[in-house]
Amino acid sequence: MKRAVALYKNNKKLFSFIGLSYFDKMVIFLLPLAVLALFKDKTVYVSLEYIYSIVLIVVPFLDLGLGGYFYYAYRNNNNPRLVIIQLLKTFHLIFLSIFCIGVALIAVHYLAYPFEEYIVYVVSRSIFVLAFTFLTAYYRLINKPHKALFITISSNVLSLTFLLFYFFFDSEFGLWLVFVGQILFCILYFLWISKRVIFKRIRSYRSLNVIDMIRKSMLFSWPTIIQVFILMYIANYGKINALEKLSVDDGVLLSLTQRFSMLIQLTHVAIVGYLMKELFVSGELLVIKRKIFLKYLALLFTSVFIVIFIIMGYLYFNENDYDPKFLFQIISLIIGYTFFWCIFSYFEIYYSRENKNIIKMFLAIFNGIVFIIIFNIIKAGYLERITLSMFVSTMLTFLLSLIILKKRNYKFV
Repeated sequence: MKRAVALYKNNKKLFSFIGLSYFDKMVIFLLPLAVLALFKDKTVYVSLEYIYSIVLIVVPFLDLGLGGYFYYAYRNNNNPRLVIIQLLKTFHLIFLSIFCIGVALIAVHYLAYPFEEYIVYVVSRSIFVLAFTFLTAYYRLINKPHKALFITISSNVLSLTFLLFYFFFDSEFGLWLVFVGQILFCILYFLWISKRVIFKRIRSYRSLNVIDMIRKSMLFSWPTIIQVFILMYIANYGKINALEKLSVDDGVLLSLTQRFSMLIQLTHVAIVGYLMKELFVSGELLVIKRKIFLKYLALLFTSVFIVIFIIMGYLYFNENDYDPKFLFQIISLIIGYTFFWCIFSYFEIYYSRENKNIIKMFLAIFNGIVFIIIFNIIKAGYLERITLSMFVSTMLTFLLSLIILKKRNYKFV
């Protein structure tokens, strides 16, 4: 008991941040589930997961590597405050550009050439995630990591409130209910930045060498952009094709299990997000801090057991028509994939510290090749092929990453 109290006192800020992160992700997590539970429409639920999946694949290209470059530039500059200011202003200009491009795409779809049924929601969520991803890095480096979470919490609580309001008043459901908070944030943030750039501080933005900043960012981040794209495509391949390749029930099983597995990724993101400055900036270059890693691993294992319990409980009470053997296989593969993905992502931080993002890219390419090979040689159902390919390719990539770290003389201290 004393150890538990001491552990809490020594890590009070970390646990507070993790708790707030859990609340944030729980709201995000509950939005699609609320649609499924309240409105009983499996096809709409699978469509929501499709939108989320498309966004995850698109977003890595939008900030031109600025989010990933932020930590590296901060670590390797004698004036970190100046770096923060310059990168923030550069992001403002990128955000304005992406917002305008997004509006143009929506106009093309509705006025000239329809090409994506869910274009409004894909665009609005992409812009929202772009802003949140960068602002997470920004607030972390100025030691205010909680502020970024308030952005998503307020936006998604608003959407959830609209959803519940429409349900209790028996109004007709529309997909816009899920995205209303994010759309509102994007519009308000666009107006705020526009006012700041055009009316208040136009001189400071004119003096900024945006092209040079983006060039440095792309030179640093292009391997990471390709890497994240490949990993996100693998992770979301099943959900992107669920509407065409899977039955509605199998699509729901895949989407639900991956959504519940987000709780494992949440633990990973919360811990790494809180400790990113310490992991990335402090310490010797080729040293992996044993104490921090073991703390991370313990919390990750805890989240795995919690997720298994939640998934089995939910499916038992709500979706009990599946064959138990089939159900156990799919759940085990997805959770196993998520676990290896998290640890693999943790060790990738050390490649970024060295500015060796190209190693991350080659690991992602290896992951993709293994995924494609396994997916095409296995003779099984579509869902089994997807989940087994995800698990095996990620596990082998993780093992290869450990070998590379050892060859590069990394040590646990």
